[in-house]
Amino acid sequence: MARRQAILTAARRLFVEKGFGKTTLSDIIAVAGGSRATLYEHFGDKEGLFRAIMEEDNAMILSGLAPAQADERVTPEAGLTAFALHLVKALLNEETTATVRILIAEGDRVPDITEAFFRIGPENAIARLADYLKRLSDSGDLSIDDPAAAAQAFLGMVTGNLLVRRLILPQSAPAIPDLDRYVRQAVRLFLNGACARVTKAG
Repeated sequence: MARRQAILTAARRLFVEKGFGKTTLSDIIAVAGGSRATLYEHFGDKEGLFRAIMEEDNAMILSGLAPAQADERVTPEAGLTAFALHLVKALLNEETTATVRILIAEGDRVPDITEAFFRIGPENAIARLADYLKRLSDSGDLSIDDPAAAAQAFLGMVTGNLLVRRLILPQSAPAIPDLDRYVRQAVRLFLNGACARVTKAG
């Protein structure tokens, strides 16, 4: 595992410094050590390496949803707020935004990695969040007709402006108190549209 992680760390750094297209497997091996056979065994090829980086990022991002999924005592507001804060902090860190910049810069030349990004990242996140929202809807805590659409809307509310701003103005990351306020407001707006309907008697 240590060798695998060393290769991933070296590849991530070189993809940022040189670009995906200009980084060779020999470059990665020179930094990480090991052999080409070891790299092939773990990742297959350069695209496989990039997919592994995206999987690592996505696992870290989705770990923020795990506590709410595991504990039914967590309220919808608390669960969604904790996940959203974890999500935006993860998306705004330099490693994640560097990965997104690589996709923007080189996606046309390497369409396989952009397709993999959406499959591994956003589509997976929507599916996981939709499962959580469905559970909340089934339990009566929320009223959601289409959990997948609601998950997509929630992720867009929470991340859209922040990520675009971070990509275009990399030095303008919001302060933590501002980030916390932004996320809590987005969660409240979302929940106001998804709160369980109470039928009035008479």
